[in-house]
Amino acid sequence: MAKIIDIKKPISKVDSFKFPKVLIAAPQHESKKYCWDTWSERVDSLTYPNYKVYIAENSESDDFRNYIKENNPEYICEKIASDVNSILQRTTEAHDACRKYALKNGYDYMLHLETDVIPPLDVIERLLASKKNVIGGVYDIFHGKSRKIMVQTNEPLDRSYRAYRTVPFLEHEEPLFFDGTVKQIYHIGIGCVLISKYVMEKIPFRVDLNNIYHADTWFANDCFQRDIPIFADTTIMCKHLNSTWLDAIDEILKPIL
Repeated sequence: MAKIIDIKKPISKVDSFKFPKVLIAAPQHESKKYCWDTWSERVDSLTYPNYKVYIAENSESDDFRNYIKENNPEYICEKIASDVNSILQRTTEAHDACRKYALKNGYDYMLHLETDVIPPLDVIERLLASKKNVIGGVYDIFHGKSRKIMVQTNEPLDRSYRAYRTVPFLEHEEPLFFDGTVKQIYHIGIGCVLISKYVMEKIPFRVDLNNIYHADTWFANDCFQRDIPIFADTTIMCKHLNSTWLDAIDEILKPIL
């Protein structure tokens, strides 16, 4: 693992290469265009000195990819073409394109940061400081009375059944969860998760089309099967701008669901 040096003093361009090389990567579909500017402005403002941004764009048209190229020319934005109709499989191919790009280009870590998740400005430094192979910030899913944290603290079932579990969320434990520590957990959403090269080499993003579970569920299962622990930093709370997306995705992707 690359050595983490003091980040409190000013960083020169030369010194930045002493930091682990981090790729911020995410799938992107035009259905999330409503929050793109907010997300990209936050990403551009992150305080870590050695990162690049990779976008796996999987919209049906090239319109939004062209928008990214015009407004964020410093981002690497690749079109992820797919001939499959399953949105689950198409999205997973985009997730895995991020992983493959990170490995191909020699990144030490990938911060998989979905484009509706807004992290703290120093999220990379704080996640790296824990020196974990898989560690994420925490964010909500759903809103209002239905709000839940995208974390599963444990998995009580036998190993052979873990892949077939839905993802329960914290309920009664939530008030006790945010105690300022790094906690080992069973599952964390891949909306804001730092993954080391060691794990990226071993675990691809995948789905089983005979099940409804998304790539994050399978990722947690595969980490468990390989005895790779997953952690959550309870000091890192991200904003999740998914209230609009939940409606937009229904309309845009209805023909291919």
